[in-house]
Amino acid sequence: GLEFNFTRIVEYKHFLNQKSKHTLIVKEFSSDEGDPYYPVPNQRNRELYARYKKLAEKEEKEKGVYFVGRLANYKYFNMDQAIDNAL
Repeated sequence: GLEFNFTRIVEYKHFLNQKSKHTLIVKEFSSDEGDPYYPVPNQRNRELYARYKKLAEKEEKEKGVYFVGRLANYKYFNMDQAIDNAL
């Protein structure tokens, strides 16, 4: 709504049902300036993702590096979808 200037706020200890006397709150802000955070799902970006995926698979096989979540899939996920994807 208009009463807040951020898009989303998350307190992660509640999101994952953790118990802690400490907390971390993250606010996300939208902007129409600069580079977009997530790619537009068009042919060019699907081809680019295919190249990234090959490189990521090589890193996983050779070095044990795993790419997960939004960056690994080169698309937007809601936070619950990103965590499910990473698990």
